[in-house]
Amino acid sequence: MKAIKQKYLFVFYFCLMQTAFVYGQTPYPQNYFRYPLDSLPNLVSPFGSLRDNHFHSGMDLRTNGREGLPVYAAADGFISRIKVQKNGYGKAIYIEHANGYSTVYGHLQKYHGAIAEWIHKYQYINKTFEFDKIFMKPFLLVKKGDTIGFSGNSGGSTGPHVHFEIRNSQTEKTLNPALFGIIPFDTLYPIITKIHVYKFVQEGLLLKKQIDLSSKNVIDVGFGPQWKDTLVLSSETFAFGLEAFDYIHNGRDEKGIYMYSLNHNSVPVFSHTLNEFAFDETKYINAHLDYAWYKLQKQRIQKCFISDGNLLGTYFTYGNKGKITPKIGEMGELMFWVQDNNKHTTSLRVIYKTVGTSQDADKLSYEQSIWGKRPILPGKSQTIVAPGLEIKMDPKSVYDTVYYELKVNPTPTNAFSEEYNFHTPLVPIHASFDIAIKPVACPVGLEKKLVLAYGNPKADNYNSIGGSYDKGWVRGKGSNFGNYTLLLDTIPPSIKWSKYKNDYDDSDTLRWDFDIRDNLSGISKYEAFLNEQWVLLDYDAKNHIVTYQWDEVLKQTAQKLWSSSMLEGEVPTVTMKIIVSDAKGNKQEREFRLMLPQNF
Repeated sequence: MKAIKQKYLFVFYFCLMQTAFVYGQTPYPQNYFRYPLDSLPNLVSPFGSLRDNHFHSGMDLRTNGREGLPVYAAADGFISRIKVQKNGYGKAIYIEHANGYSTVYGHLQKYHGAIAEWIHKYQYINKTFEFDKIFMKPFLLVKKGDTIGFSGNSGGSTGPHVHFEIRNSQTEKTLNPALFGIIPFDTLYPIITKIHVYKFVQEGLLLKKQIDLSSKNVIDVGFGPQWKDTLVLSSETFAFGLEAFDYIHNGRDEKGIYMYSLNHNSVPVFSHTLNEFAFDETKYINAHLDYAWYKLQKQRIQKCFISDGNLLGTYFTYGNKGKITPKIGEMGELMFWVQDNNKHTTSLRVIYKTVGTSQDADKLSYEQSIWGKRPILPGKSQTIVAPGLEIKMDPKSVYDTVYYELKVNPTPTNAFSEEYNFHTPLVPIHASFDIAIKPVACPVGLEKKLVLAYGNPKADNYNSIGGSYDKGWVRGKGSNFGNYTLLLDTIPPSIKWSKYKNDYDDSDTLRWDFDIRDNLSGISKYEAFLNEQWVLLDYDAKNHIVTYQWDEVLKQTAQKLWSSSMLEGEVPTVTMKIIVSDAKGNKQEREFRLMLPQNF
């Protein structure tokens, strides 16, 4: 028993040393950056959390459902970039610091002080709400603790919070803020809820077994938890995955884990640690997870092995990319470890035995399922053609060999080409592929209104993925396996007056809102003119709202009209003209007569 305890203590300290090794590569400064809110660190989501198509690149800071809280510069520096967009980070600020790092603050409600004044002036000069301005030299300087803006819900945010990042200024890699000491108080340990066993068959992969780790299935053997049964394997190649969660502020709110690893018979074979990653790596999450399982079951299994086309730099592997091939008659053990940012560590031991090689039904079924299909190979450019269709796969389109199907179906209702069923959306695409479809029976003169459409034909639910008409084909980019066809977009966007209701301050009515929507190709341009003078619109795409925040243009207009009003009790009005265009050039224009405020 003493020898067993020593062995597991060695493995435990080995895992900690791996983490310490990574931490030690760069002397991350402690106490240099402050928490950018007036509270103790409180996270909606930690660094590296698992999201659709990406790892979370920063920390999401909780604002208790409120907007308008002051957001402070985390350290001295200068504004290196200001980006305003209808999606993504919304209203964001980037600050470069003298120590070689930059900080990012996203989803702001509004900016503050000299920063806000510069942005407003820049938007009016360039007649644009959205812009991305990079400053090559120090221009707007900030001190640690300066208010730079206010917390909000702008861009692609699904609720009020602040997105906060620390980046390496030179490499642009995003870093875990916990490395710099920005860690919430946490006494809770991560947990492993399930282990998944995968069996390799030729170029494919089968989920062989799911190990449920409910309390009745785990025993304490004196040096940590162990699955009470024995896993039976054959003498073939296997790999493993796990479902695991961390808890920070309470025992109900599941968070992502910082590190996990696998040891086979006391030998490390795999580890994954979320210290940093590059933005061009983030989509590898679709190879990091069991993508098909997530799409079907909405549960994220993190693999303890690396797919051939997965180039994410967060792994350490020892041997065959995390895979094992046990010998006939072998009794062995698997040790799974998970760890949070506070180095709270949880382990699980699984004992297995090997009973030999057998021709099983799963392997035979898989071989039958790929019979006669053609492969798409990772790392290789390939062209796939069918009548009226041409697809060019990027070398990085797939992570593993894919045996695909391509079916040509009849033209759907209201479509202008056949429908092409290109394999299944349960297999992920990394780099987008070129796709071209030849239209059928499109009215003459409307070819440039055609869009590439992707979606579910059974539900008659297609979404535009863009595309442009060129020499008899509509060409664009595909980002998923699935169903493609051509649709025609001749309908202009809609514009409606939207009654304003401020959820945070009912007395604040200094704005006019308008609802703008498009049926297919999407909003591409929007403008407003107050008595024929261009004014700035703030676009909240997720809520389909453009807003005119009353500014100096309305104030000057109001002063002139009120001073020239000759009739007692007369309330002057102004004309607000809204012009909206979609991606296919369909334009809608509406004018609204609005009562003019006397004082604001």
